[in-house]
Amino acid sequence: MEKKIFAVMYFGNAKRYQDLNYEIEAFTKREAVEKFYEKMRSEDYFPEDEFVYGGLIRDCDGNVIAEAGSDSIEYDGGYFYAEPVIQ
Repeated sequence: MEKKIFAVMYFGNAKRYQDLNYEIEAFTKREAVEKFYEKMRSEDYFPEDEFVYGGLIRDCDGNVIAEAGSDSIEYDGGYFYAEPVIQ
């Protein structure tokens, strides 16, 4: 499996992320979203297994913001997701 370029975007209520289009290299959509979230919202990123992408993630209050196997991370009434960049 080779890495691809993904565009991480946001759909939801948070105005600061409305026009987000952050390109990042990853193996999967979920890995791209997690890498972005870990970098930009590290104070709110608590994975159950910190060595594997794609597992359960909680926020600083202990709420589940990503289920194991999902491709998105919930945030402020919306979610972060990724799509492959067509080159």
